[in-house]
Amino acid sequence: MNALNTGDILAKEGFRIAPSVKGRILEAAKLFNEGVAGKSAGAEYRMKEAFSTSDFPKLLGAAFQIEARDTYQNTEPEWQTFVPEKKVKDFRPAKNVDVFGGRDAFDDVAEGEEYKGRSLNESEFTFSAGKTGNFFALTFEARKNNEYYQLLDFPGRFGTAARATEDRKVFEKFVGATGPIAEFFGGSVSNKILNEANLLAAYKTIIGRKNADGLPVNFNGRPITLLIPQSLQFEAEALINEPRVDAGGGTSKKNPLFGKFNIVVSWRLSVLDVSANSATSWYLFPPKESDFAALGKVTMVGEETVDIRVKRDQGERVDGGAIGIEEGSIDDDTITYRGRHITGGAKLDTTFAYASTGTTA
Repeated sequence: MNALNTGDILAKEGFRIAPSVKGRILEAAKLFNEGVAGKSAGAEYRMKEAFSTSDFPKLLGAAFQIEARDTYQNTEPEWQTFVPEKKVKDFRPAKNVDVFGGRDAFDDVAEGEEYKGRSLNESEFTFSAGKTGNFFALTFEARKNNEYYQLLDFPGRFGTAARATEDRKVFEKFVGATGPIAEFFGGSVSNKILNEANLLAAYKTIIGRKNADGLPVNFNGRPITLLIPQSLQFEAEALINEPRVDAGGGTSKKNPLFGKFNIVVSWRLSVLDVSANSATSWYLFPPKESDFAALGKVTMVGEETVDIRVKRDQGERVDGGAIGIEEGSIDDDTITYRGRHITGGAKLDTTFAYASTGTTA
């Protein structure tokens, strides 16, 4: 009987013989998943042997990159529902400049009279992107104990973490551990609870404010965003989603709030706000498609998605022989992957933003 030849087995593996790089990446991911799942004793053995090669960890890392980006694309962050995207080319601060003046009606001009002059002014909002990331290490002990399952969910975690980072960068512009950030909201935060009268009053407050031209704001019929924690979802939906409401005596009346708001139920709010008023605080923001957006999500061109790399610090053998990534770091024997995401949040025109801690009727 011929002895088992590991080299012959590995030479026939899909990650070695697939005709394209993409095919080899997919085969590496398939072999890894089957081995971790214990589909068969053979699958587990083949996966362990594959880790002893120099090319399998690289292909698996590429598969993780694809999976992480796929998870990133398929995970909808909260900011997308109410915040526009602002793109930058590099890490230097970028400016969003609003030129105002001259939008109001022309002045009357009498016969022979000179035209009156008008001036233009500018307001600018500065923002930038920043670098974020973490390491994920598979230890020597875990590899010896066949605990490769630890790697199964980390690509998805990187993709999800990248989206969570985007949300955090945007949300922390206006909310912190103690609740709404007063400075963001013009130094004033209301304390009114979320009910019909207070929501209507808040709406009137916003549309009564003037833009930089000194004119009433015009959202062109778009609903403004009502951002709430999960604890206020039912109250908000009861206030806004029905075209008619109970008027008493078995009759109904038109709901003045219907169609005026877009409800965004946020999980992130309760992560950042750990104050006593976290469950009752609520926020209003202009439509993200309008010219008066209060917030932006910063994206660097060319760095739109999460980036994953494997660390090469395995050293060399004393006889000069090369050591593959699969044998781990010279420092602690770990195989280390790194996830990186470049993103940021932008504070824009906060004139038409509103917040309340919801503590007083």
